[in-house]
Amino acid sequence: MANLSVNFAGLQLANPLIASAGPITANAEHIKKLEEAGIGAIVTKTGFTKKEYERWVGRSDIFPYKPAYKYMSLKDGTLLCLPTLSDVPVSETAKRIERMKRDLNIPIIASIMGLSLAGYRESARIVEDAGADAIELDLCCPLPEFTTLYRYAGQNASLDPKVYAQIIKCAKKAVSIPVGVKSTVSLYVSPRILNGLIRSKLANRLPDFLTVVGQLDQNPGVDLETLKPLIPHIPSFGWEGELHRLTYSALAVFSSALGTTNPALSASGGIRDYQGVVQAMALGATTVQFQTAILDKGPAVISKILKDLNSYLDARGLSRLDQIVGIGSKDCIPASVLGEFMLARDTLYGVLCAAVDAGLCTGCETCARVCTENAITVKDKKAVIEKAKCRACNLCVLKCPVKAISLDNIVELEKLMDKYKHSEKASALKGFMNKKKIGRIDALLFIRQMKKWGLV
Repeated sequence: MANLSVNFAGLQLANPLIASAGPITANAEHIKKLEEAGIGAIVTKTGFTKKEYERWVGRSDIFPYKPAYKYMSLKDGTLLCLPTLSDVPVSETAKRIERMKRDLNIPIIASIMGLSLAGYRESARIVEDAGADAIELDLCCPLPEFTTLYRYAGQNASLDPKVYAQIIKCAKKAVSIPVGVKSTVSLYVSPRILNGLIRSKLANRLPDFLTVVGQLDQNPGVDLETLKPLIPHIPSFGWEGELHRLTYSALAVFSSALGTTNPALSASGGIRDYQGVVQAMALGATTVQFQTAILDKGPAVISKILKDLNSYLDARGLSRLDQIVGIGSKDCIPASVLGEFMLARDTLYGVLCAAVDAGLCTGCETCARVCTENAITVKDKKAVIEKAKCRACNLCVLKCPVKAISLDNIVELEKLMDKYKHSEKASALKGFMNKKKIGRIDALLFIRQMKKWGLV
């Protein structure tokens, strides 16, 4: 049997599976079932200080907070829901942590959110004093999305790199236990998060881990007969459970740009089985968080995943699960230079060109129908490509049902890819993030270089 243990931001876990912040970690009895099923660690339901709860909700009599009508749909592993606040303030979360530390033998990560830097500072100290092993700053919650009043709360904070870095610095300065940050990721938000992480590093306050969340809003549409919403009343829902490819994308972006240890990466969103765990870890995750899969299948799903992971590793002769962390992302062009590669790729126009193997071509005309450049005709039941028109976009290669089309001179593209995989800019960023401490001269030189590269 393989060794599934991992070191996650200084925490030793028996395995990389973590129960993420949410309803599955709000009840002591349910948490005990998760431990019995083999979970490696848990993240508590996100909490605020009582004062900031009251400010948000607008009244002082909100506890006990027991929201109803949360889940709208759970089909084929996809959950549509309305996010809710924690049922207790962080002072009560602290009491739960104290009990959990007595009753459980797994690390407890406390999730906190604030409406201000003071709120984060106070909450961080409260949960540390209660015995939390680490803190996860919730900068992904969509609850504040309909107001700009709370720029320090939830996903609003991820949109402003300066605020993002301020929150991390504030929490790191307040406590001595590991501090991570949880962020919803997308092609729009990821560059801002990267900028915020660079700012944090410049202040020597880089988070110990980054939890990337594959989550989007969704509306399931209308009934085609009645034209009424399939789920009435609510215009938009948190969409969870089938967004693993978004999570994989985020992992590849951050691990290719920053590496896998500074900060360590945790995957959250859409992963339901051992295959998802393996893929997430190969793309840079040290741990994988679960919520929807447990809501859908119960704690037993964790036991099955652990069993399947052991079988997978044994079949491949791997003795340790952490051996696979980041293997896949090493073959990616670092996200920090991907834009430059995409521009350089255009220099290959006229060098790359689609070519037809006449011996394989059946004259089906699929390539001619899909070509956007009108570069392909079919003569005597064979495709013919006009090189002067071909942009080497690769569409005909993908569409050919008999694999009769390929790109000539593809080796030139491979050379360009290899150049950017080992670019000076990408190496400099990774080296900077892995430095133990950033001095004043280091910071000045690096800021100058980052401005030149457009990263800060």
